[in-house]
Amino acid sequence: ALSADALDGWYALGVALTAADLVGAMEGALELAVEYAKERRQYGAPIGSYQAVQHLLAEAKTLTEGAHSAMIHAAWAVDALSPTEARQAAAVAKAYAARAARTVCETCIQVHGGIGNTWECMAHVFLRRTLLATDLFGGDGAQLALLAAHRWGATL
Repeated sequence: ALSADALDGWYALGVALTAADLVGAMEGALELAVEYAKERRQYGAPIGSYQAVQHLLAEAKTLTEGAHSAMIHAAWAVDALSPTEARQAAAVAKAYAARAARTVCETCIQVHGGIGNTWECMAHVFLRRTLLATDLFGGDGAQLALLAAHRWGATL
């Protein structure tokens, strides 16, 4: 039988790994969208040259980098901090990554336009993967509720 601390440590590792999976999906989706924006031409120019598309991709990159930073901290916390603190760091990473991943993957589909939802394009696969990974170990709401319980004594 595992002690409560050991169980918290393993749970923190699982949540941190799930956050890492979300970050990987975001990076893949972003790379796919950027490559498509370079190649796809509309009105005689690549769609990536239009400011609206650039803003979408810049926001997606910012969200991805933020999730990456939170995930790196959570992974470090699993090895370096107490199980309770590691669980909290993992909850922050998972909550951030879950929200960011959905936005990034939906942006990828939007950049691709109608083809983003077809089987010929991988964009929808990234979105489906993030939706599944978000539910593992609880979504962003469950992670934020755990943080509220730890930090402010709120009930779950």
